[in-house]
Amino acid sequence: MSLMRPIVLLSQRPDVSPADLLALSSGPIVACDCYVRGAETWAPVPGGYASGRIVNVDHHADTPAMARVVSSANLALSRVRALGLPPVDAQIVITHADCDSILSAGILSGQLTPEPRYGEAALAADHTGAVNDIADLLQALDTLRNVSLSFEALARLESGAPPTRAVQQSLDERHRKRALAAVLVRDGGVAMRGVIAVGHLPQALDGEFFAPLLPDAVVILLAMPHATDAARLDIKLRLGPAAPTGFSLHALGLPAFDPAYGGRWNAGSNRRGGGTTVSLEAYAAALQARIQLRLTALRPA
Repeated sequence: MSLMRPIVLLSQRPDVSPADLLALSSGPIVACDCYVRGAETWAPVPGGYASGRIVNVDHHADTPAMARVVSSANLALSRVRALGLPPVDAQIVITHADCDSILSAGILSGQLTPEPRYGEAALAADHTGAVNDIADLLQALDTLRNVSLSFEALARLESGAPPTRAVQQSLDERHRKRALAAVLVRDGGVAMRGVIAVGHLPQALDGEFFAPLLPDAVVILLAMPHATDAARLDIKLRLGPAAPTGFSLHALGLPAFDPAYGGRWNAGSNRRGGGTTVSLEAYAAALQARIQLRLTALRPA
């Protein structure tokens, strides 16, 4: 078995600075599934971008190469296929512990073999919302932020062993949330307003559950209660099935309206940035206006 590169879990944040990463180690650093500020200006390399000691294997950069159905685990797979594993003294850095972060870090650390099923699971978690045993397991454990537990649970799943009781409870909660998303759409709790679907959810739900349920939405806007401040909302956005070719959330300039917002071309949120005090009605109106401008720009002259 290959030597394992250490995996470092930083605090949750919308992005990381090169200086923060360089302070961690004097050796090579591979930042997985977290946007490193300015990475889009770096040299393109297999699986992402590189500058000096840092490689960013991540699908959040505002570049055409990342504006497609790809996740960081897919980029990690392509990098390992092209170059092999990073040097044994490399540190693998992540900022959250969802499916894509765990899988991309696992692949590049040498903890997971570079199997196509991991890329498929990351796409289910990040893009399609499809039922996938690996994706549902790791997404269910995301908020626990326990990297060792996630790998242990994945190993049990792949060996055919039943999950521990605690892991099963997290899985049951994810399945309950998937079912709740379907009920909310069916009963009008998430409904179309013009070209966007809008919902004020009773609790935090994963955005990927909603895209298959809302075929007419260009963008899906979900508001959820903030974890610690009742005066704030956590907002999630996701590109809907009706978004035209060339449409990207990056093009809407959302950070100018919501400084806490961050994400990739087809999904993002302001949760890691602290949420917003803007009402859902005002947020939806601002989003509608920006979307209409972008749709107009995309129409043929």
